[in-house]
Parts: sequence; C-alpha cells; structure tokens
Amino acid sequence: MTTGAGGAPAASTPPATSTPPPALEITGLSRRFGGLFAVRDVSLSVPPGARFGVIGPNGAGKTTLFNLLSGELRPASGTVRLHGRDVTRLSPPRRAALGLGRTFQITRLFADLTVRENLTLAVHGLSRSRLQMLRPWRSYRKEQRRAEELADSFGLGGRLRHKPRELSHGELRELEVLLALAAEPTVLLLDEPAAGLSPAERVGIQNLITRLPESLTVVVIEHDMNVLREVADWLAVLHVGQLVTQGGTADVQRHPAVRELYLGSGSAAGEAGAGTLPTPPTPPTTAGGQ
Repeated sequence: MTTGAGGAPAASTPPATSTPPPALEITGLSRRFGGLFAVRDVSLSVPPGARFGVIGPNGAGKTTLFNLLSGELRPASGTVRLHGRDVTRLSPPRRAALGLGRTFQITRLFADLTVRENLTLAVHGLSRSRLQMLRPWRSYRKEQRRAEELADSFGLGGRLRHKPRELSHGELRELEVLLALAAEPTVLLLDEPAAGLSPAERVGIQNLITRLPESLTVVVIEHDMNVLREVADWLAVLHVGQLVTQGGTADVQRHPAVRELYLGSGSAAGEAGAGTLPTPPTPPTTAGGQ
C-alpha cells in the first residue's frame, strides 16, 4: 500500500477505462447532384450494438446517405468513420472487408442458384481461397455447413434447395439479409427491408431483425413506423437531405417537427406514431434525391 503525506494511505487511482469509438460516425456529410443537395451537412453517431432507424419520405436523402456510407457514392464534403477508422475514400469492397454490410431496396441474388448455393458463395467470400472458383462443389463442405447453419437459424432451413424464383417476396428479403450476414459484418445497413411485403411478411422480417446478434450494429431505413417501433431504439429523421432531429424512438415520434412533416400534426397517426410515413409537400429546390 502506498502512503501519502504524514503516513496516511494515499488515495488509489481508479483504473483507466477507454470508451469504444462509435461503430459508425459521419460528420458534415454532403452530396449534391448538379446544383441540388441530396444530403446536406448530416452528422450522426451510432454506438456499437445500436438498433438505429433512419426515416423520412421519398426525396429525403435516405438511400443517398446509405450509398455514401457504403462507398457507392463519394461525398462532396464530410467524413465517414467505421469503428473510429476514416473510410471516406475507401471502395465498397474495402469497407466490406472492414465489417460494413449492406442490403439494397432491389434484391440482388443469383437467380439460377439455390438458396444453399447463394449462401455458400457469400460465406466463401470470407475465405483466403475466394478467388479460386474452379473447384469441385464437394470441396466447399465447410462453407456449405455455415450456409446451412445460417438458413436454419433464421427460418430458411427448409428452403435450401429452392431457387429465388420459388421463394415468396418475404423470403427473398430474408435471404438477402442472410447473404449480408454471411460476410460477418460488424455494422449492417438495411435499406427498406419491409418494402412491398404483406403484413405477415413484415412480421417475419421484423422478427429476423430482432433476432440478429446483439453485438451487431444495425442501421435501418424504413417507412413503416410499426416495424421501426419494434426494431429500432434510436431514430434519425431526414427531410430534403438535412437532419431534422435524432433521439430515442418514442421521443422522436413526439417531436413537433416530425409530427408536422412526417406523421401529420394533430392526426391520429401523429398521436400514435403508427403507420406508413406519408409524403410531405414538394420540398424546396435546395435538395433532392432519394
């Protein structure tokens, strides 16, 4: 034991603790098309393991924001950091290698391959031999086992032999999420996973999202507030490319500007925060893009 002046016991120094950086952090992010801003000076910080929703009507800039995060588009200004690392200028494959996964509004699958084959190829993308494609199918046993485990864990185990055209729209959406999970991301971007689904299928995709690993950071674009209330604990609201507000899901639903712009001020939908977000009046010409 150390002692201080006069022989009194010295106060012990608490051990230093380090706070992990945000899983995803964007600062002053902007993108314009011609003279129109699709995203303008947006800053967000998403902590590790968060369930983070991004809402706003068509033209709010949501998908453009995702394209900037995943590297499909380059920003005019601003930075994107993944677990504290600046990835603003990195390509989509480099960001994926660092742990950023993504789904798209339009499902991207190999139509002539089975569910098992689609998932096996996605798993194979992690292996050192991923560029050695001319191999017998039986040599992919390890990858096939992982593909089967993924399918079994999320309710598609009985569809492994089926091709995408034999699946329902909801199952296609679920398969696309599994393809992203196969790459073992640490941050997963889901672009309108419930779009075009029936009420029963929305419950299915909602259940899949809630069963994702707690360590996985999930950022979801979605119009359906019923889905978001169940899967997101934090919301950011975009309007004509700019951030209106962000905060806890319940607080954002009660925010006066959100109710006025998106949920309908004074309406039953605004009071309850339920249903699909309606499109507000035509935005000013200073912004544009989805």
